[in-house]
Amino acid sequence: MIDLHCHSVFSDGTKTPAEIVRMADSKRIRHIALTDHDTVAGLPDFFAAKGNAERIAGTEISIDFSPGTMHVVGLFIDYKSAELTAKLGELLIARKERNDSMLKEVSRLVDREITENEVSTSNLGELGRPHIAKFLIREGVVADMEEAFDKYLAKGKPIYRERKRFSFEESAEMIHAAGGITILAHPFSMRLEKDAYLPYIKGMTDKGLDAVETYCSYHSEEDTLFFNDLTKKLGLPVSAGSDYHGENKTNVKLGKWNCRLHNPENVLYALRKKAEQYR
Repeated sequence: MIDLHCHSVFSDGTKTPAEIVRMADSKRIRHIALTDHDTVAGLPDFFAAKGNAERIAGTEISIDFSPGTMHVVGLFIDYKSAELTAKLGELLIARKERNDSMLKEVSRLVDREITENEVSTSNLGELGRPHIAKFLIREGVVADMEEAFDKYLAKGKPIYRERKRFSFEESAEMIHAAGGITILAHPFSMRLEKDAYLPYIKGMTDKGLDAVETYCSYHSEEDTLFFNDLTKKLGLPVSAGSDYHGENKTNVKLGKWNCRLHNPENVLYALRKKAEQYR
């Protein structure tokens, strides 16, 4: 088994890197990647943790895109690269500024000043929207995570704030310079019409896209088969990742998605071969 997309407390997950490694072993996941949002801060703990699963260094970047959302996972990166950490630092500064603006809106909503520590002390990186959603649940403003996002935190809702994002080209250049490959994560979230995906992703391959995450928790079996067919037409390898966030996404399980992956080792081999060109 493999899982090439998951998050820890260093972004918007609820498990430490060491806990994720232990979970991987318990679920017989042989290869696992940590891909926290806009950071590599959890990777030293990830690699230092005791466990049998092979660890793969990664990160996930949010791309400037509309109408939906576009995320790109970078795998096999040199997470000690000074250039990479400097570029990611730009995104973390932007995330901090975005969070400060959202907390002001939360303060108005609950009619008192709210600090970052009051929202969450369990995360080791910057706050994410799931942390704010949990705070709204504790305050009795909403009943659950779904309501929090639907009413307040989703794109276009009152608490949501835009922030600096890199273009796909900038992200691809950064990931490739660090020796990694670019993977379009859960492409269904882009919300394109089905007949628009092939030409759009083909255009991305000309700008540095290396693979597509076709196996993921957001895709139905039909979606996975659709994107698998698309990658065959484009000659791209596929990837597989749960996008695990712990208790922040209770319906997403480590190492699980909605369509059976028959040859996980072959998937990983193809991605490794792709990465060789950037070393």
